[in-house]
Amino acid sequence: MLRRRTSLYAVAVCCLLTSGLSATEPASSNWLARIRLLPGENERSHRTITSAFRDAVNNVKACTVSLHAEGSQIALGTIIDADGYVITKASELPEKVTCQLSDGRQVSTKLVGLHPDYDLALLKVDATQLRAVQWGDSSKLNAGSWLVTTSTTEEPTAIGIVSSPARPLPKPQAILGVGLEQFGDLPRVNRVIDGSAAANAGLQIGDIIASVNGRAMDRPQTVSATIGSLLPGERVSLVIKRRGQSLSLPAILGDATRIGNLEQVELMESLGGPLSQRRTGFPYVLEHDTVLRPKDCGGPLVDLDGNAVGINIARVSRVSSYALPASAIKPILADMMAGKFPVPTSRLALETVSTSE
Repeated sequence: MLRRRTSLYAVAVCCLLTSGLSATEPASSNWLARIRLLPGENERSHRTITSAFRDAVNNVKACTVSLHAEGSQIALGTIIDADGYVITKASELPEKVTCQLSDGRQVSTKLVGLHPDYDLALLKVDATQLRAVQWGDSSKLNAGSWLVTTSTTEEPTAIGIVSSPARPLPKPQAILGVGLEQFGDLPRVNRVIDGSAAANAGLQIGDIIASVNGRAMDRPQTVSATIGSLLPGERVSLVIKRRGQSLSLPAILGDATRIGNLEQVELMESLGGPLSQRRTGFPYVLEHDTVLRPKDCGGPLVDLDGNAVGINIARVSRVSSYALPASAIKPILADMMAGKFPVPTSRLALETVSTSE
């Protein structure tokens, strides 16, 4: 009954919104400028629509937290244990984070675990006797199923539908964007691709790459293998030698499939709003069309019956968001709480930015 009532109400309101559009409005030659001036919120996520889905998030809102830094929300989080354990999106977290519970309390947090493959961070918050999320069966979701993103209030953050059921993602190939040659016992740059990670980092032809993330480089093949073991969007620390001087340069790895007109690709993908810093490299994802902001990731994603079927992990493109399905993350949560995924001494490899940079 809830499923039918919610669907009918949502469709009715969508029709009302659509009927308010003018069919005679003249087209603008500067259509791109007009699009970029539109409100950031998608009309489907207007309160008149999301209010129809309040029942779906009623039991899960208490399991949702809001994470803040310098007075602004940076992500949502999901309570997985009553003693104060919360998971969220790792790459969105700065060093100092406070947690706001659904009852309005502000509590401190401590980072206690990181799972780099899934971009998950485990936080210990200064609170107990919390409501932990109860996971549903994400394997039952089909393309076209309604999904609701929770918030810490009775109002859902956004709604969407399943685009593709849970599936593995192929590992993307990271690229630095240089050509290399052997120069004595070290690799030397003989080409820098325009718009690549190397170009943005300031590498020049003739530079010697001495180390990557503290690992000594002795051949071009060593550089390629090291970069290939990482993910697009990861930050690497390069030590180069240039005209007798040693320089330390940070570089943001690119995606090998996106080499080309990167500015145009980024523009088209971001028309629906800002994209997540890390949005590739997850082993398993549930794809849906909910219009999220990066700061809306990390919290529970529920079906119309209120079952938590995953957590949102990335805004990927203009028409796509990724969630980690419950079936994929449930097995690793106990391992994270048991300390099997500790926080590295240096979080450098987990700091990410847009893969187009």
